[in-house]
Amino acid sequence: MKNFNFFKILLENFYQYLLKALSDVHANIADSYYGLGIIMDNKGDYESSLKWHKKCIQIRNETRLMNDSSIAYIYNSTANVYQKQGAYKQALEYYNKTLNLCKEIFGENHSDIAMRLNNMACIYASEKRYSEALECHRKALIINQSHLPDDHFDFSATYNNLAIVYSYMSQFDLALEHFNVPLAIKSKSTFINQLDTALTLKNIGLIYEMKEDFLQAKSFYERAAAIRHHILSSTHCDVIQIEHDIKRISIKIKEKIVT
Repeated sequence: MKNFNFFKILLENFYQYLLKALSDVHANIADSYYGLGIIMDNKGDYESSLKWHKKCIQIRNETRLMNDSSIAYIYNSTANVYQKQGAYKQALEYYNKTLNLCKEIFGENHSDIAMRLNNMACIYASEKRYSEALECHRKALIINQSHLPDDHFDFSATYNNLAIVYSYMSQFDLALEHFNVPLAIKSKSTFINQLDTALTLKNIGLIYEMKEDFLQAKSFYERAAAIRHHILSSTHCDVIQIEHDIKRISIKIKEKIVT
C-alpha cells in the first residue's frame, strides 16, 4: 500500500510537470488533466477531480477528431465523480452525454451502450425513480443478449441490478427470480469469484427475510457465511456482517416459534 501511494505521488508530480512543459493546446496536456482528475478522484478530492476532468473535456472538444470515442470515457468518468458526490442530476447529465456520443459513434446496439444504460439505471435507482431504472436495465439486457450467450458471466451484473430494483419496489418474487439467474450463471462459470457468489446468496437471504420466510433466509445466509469464512479472515467486516445476519434471523425464527 505504501509503494502504491508513493507511485501515485510520483505520477501526480509527473502530470504537474507535463502541465508546465506543454502548451495549453498540446494533445498530451488533456491526458495530463485527465490523469490528475483520476488521482484526485482516488484521493476523494472530488471538487479538484471535477476541475481537472472539465479542463480535459474542454481541450478534447476543441481538438476532437471525427469518431473519436475517447471523450465519451471522460464524460463517463466525470459522471462517476458526480455520482460519488451524490450529485445525481449532474451525473445523469454526463452519463447522457456519454450515451449520446456512443450512439453517434457505435450505433444503438453496441455493448458500450448497454454499459452506459446500466450506469444511468443506478442513478435512477438512487433517486427512487424505479420505473426508469428498470427500463434502462432492460434495454441494456436486450443489447447484451444480441452479443453474448445466455449464460455469459457479464449478464450477472444486470440481472443482479434488476433484482435490487425489484426489491426496492417490494416485488420480492421478481427480485428472487432475477437474483437466481446470476447465481445459476456463476455456478456454471469456470472463472468464478466466490465472494460475488456469497454476496448474491446474502442478497437472496435478505429477500427471504423481507418475505418473512426466516428459515430460507437463514439457509442462504449460512451458505454465504461458509464462503466468506473460507476466503476471508474472521475479523473481516463482511464475515462479521454475515454472522450478525445469521444471529438476527435466528432470533426472528425463535420469536416466530414462540408466537
